Amino acid sequence: MKRILPAYPLWIIDPMFSVWSNSNELNGSDTVFWTGLKHKAYGLVRYDGKTYCFMGRRDDAEYIQQTDVAITAFDSRYTFECDVFILKVRFISPRLLTDLKIMSCPVCFTEYDITPKSGRIPKDLSVAIVMDEDFCYDGERAETVGGVLPLKGYEAAYFTRKRNMVLSDTSDMVAPDWGSTYITGDESFYITDTAFNRYVQDGVMKYFRTANERNYIVGINKASKGYFVTAFDDFVSIFYFGEWLKGYFFKDGATIVDALNWAQENHDGILEKCETFDKQLKADCDNVGNDYYLLACASLRQSVGAHKLVENKKGDLLFLSKECNSNGCIGTVDVSYPSMPLYLIYNPELVNAMLVGIYDFARMLVWNYDFAPHDLGTYPWCAGQSYSVSKEDNKYSCGQNYVSGVPNTKQMLYLRPAESNVYSMDEQMPVEECGNMLIMTAAAMLASGRDKLAKDNFDLLQTWVKYLEKYGLQPEFQLCTDDFAGHLANNVNLAIKALVGIESFALICRNIGEKQLADEYTAKAFEFARQFKELVGDGIMPLAYGQKDTYSLKYNILFDKLFGFELIGQDICERETDYYIKKTNKYGVPLDTRKNITKSDWILWVAALTDDKEKCEALYSPVVKYLAETPSRVPFGDLYGTEIGEKREFYNRTVQGGNFAPLLKAKFHKYKI
Repeated sequence: MKRILPAYPLWIIDPMFSVWSNSNELNGSDTVFWTGLKHKAYGLVRYDGKTYCFMGRRDDAEYIQQTDVAITAFDSRYTFECDVFILKVRFISPRLLTDLKIMSCPVCFTEYDITPKSGRIPKDLSVAIVMDEDFCYDGERAETVGGVLPLKGYEAAYFTRKRNMVLSDTSDMVAPDWGSTYITGDESFYITDTAFNRYVQDGVMKYFRTANERNYIVGINKASKGYFVTAFDDFVSIFYFGEWLKGYFFKDGATIVDALNWAQENHDGILEKCETFDKQLKADCDNVGNDYYLLACASLRQSVGAHKLVENKKGDLLFLSKECNSNGCIGTVDVSYPSMPLYLIYNPELVNAMLVGIYDFARMLVWNYDFAPHDLGTYPWCAGQSYSVSKEDNKYSCGQNYVSGVPNTKQMLYLRPAESNVYSMDEQMPVEECGNMLIMTAAAMLASGRDKLAKDNFDLLQTWVKYLEKYGLQPEFQLCTDDFAGHLANNVNLAIKALVGIESFALICRNIGEKQLADEYTAKAFEFARQFKELVGDGIMPLAYGQKDTYSLKYNILFDKLFGFELIGQDICERETDYYIKKTNKYGVPLDTRKNITKSDWILWVAALTDDKEKCEALYSPVVKYLAETPSRVPFGDLYGTEIGEKREFYNRTVQGGNFAPLLKAKFHKYKI
């Protein structure tokens, strides 16, 4: 059986509920949370006096042989076979971008279909999904409580940590110590080890409680075909500058029971919409190239599932990312920027929803800079930028902004006055974030047809474009989004971002009726491009001005091409991509000359620069190979070695939405100036 992914998504809801299988066979290992922590779930079939295990490790059951695995946009599909039946199972996470109610409903479906080889269905047939109390806490065992809800035509079992500590942990690699997990079935149970063991042994499930044993929730169906619903209620999703926000599905007072009932009642319609989306996605991807559909499917659920959708009291939609396996920041601008191709294609309002929080924070007194912020805090707390918080030990910071090296943003940094000087310049990304905000605002405005966000924040956009005019052509010694590579002066790719940021401002002005400013900044963009080309010289563009025999992936050219300015020029794009192909190793082209590591999202951005389909495929096909062969069995990592394929931090991140860049190019209208 051919492996296609390093880890397979099973139930993906948001950063606080994300369950994966990290082995070739679904029953080859315990299921895990996205962090790698065991969150054990079991799939069992009771058939003709015997119990078979198809998910997780349960040695007192017989392991049924897996014969196939496949993925679609929203499904992970498994086939199993034994001597008496064939079992097909689909794990569906309906994170459907085109329907916010479906996308934000915190449920997943597990569909199954059993085909007896004899044609006879035994009387004692049952299928069970069992979830261990691991789901109630992050690693360290804690007391749990639970029960069963009798609902219309089905039951829902649930459990939760007895001492719920809502939004208590802002660490990066963390599962929640709060919220309730649900599993539905024709019958459901909240049980302990003794009852679970008896079901495996003789198929009898009886409710009883035994002290000091592990707790489980169980959904059981007795039909040969059916489904289960897995759900997570986090109680409160986001702290947003003084507001406690529930998930978007619950914004008007709905409860988790409403979500469960709605999912049951609309099951067929939800699946039909997901299948329609997937069918169109496959057709579009086939036009890009071979195996591109696989790459898109490997990216979509992960990217959406590392966000949380909420609405604030003003009615603004907020689509907030967690910077997973990086530093845990929430709403990071230079994570949203690479992510946006996926969202520009299918729901550009979600790109606007990525931007709102940054505009809100940039107006607060504590942010006393003339460039754009980096982030809003540490997930799930929007309480002030956590990047580059001062480490000074003085009477205003008291050395407490950092705890064990991790930003402590639950100090409500957003409330502090400007003179408190919360931030240092050491790790700021001024050119990067100004360019990102201008480009994203322009792209979302054009794709959505809405200019309200740009109009409401035109003063900030003017401030940020002026920063790029002053500092963008020859960036000072500073970080860019590839901060893991360190500080760099005269970064050529960063200068390109400044150029595209200025172009973007001209576009914004043109579309909101500021014709004079539009003409002025169009001229400035052309002059910037002229000076830039003089500085960079002929041939392959270097990593930094004057650094001979160097290169870097110039992914920032993409929106110069998409917006139709083409100030860099298609001839240069083709020359650059030809060079990248020559530099490609087994699992991709390195990010730049300094190391053999790469970023998958940036590879797909530069693959979109060429107009040659074969060259595009030559650039992205090693990434597909990486998925099938990397030794790191984690969700799709975006930073990895190009020779061995080992991950280097950065997995389960939203940036894989950037892998839709070639598809975005095929769909995005060119706006000529």
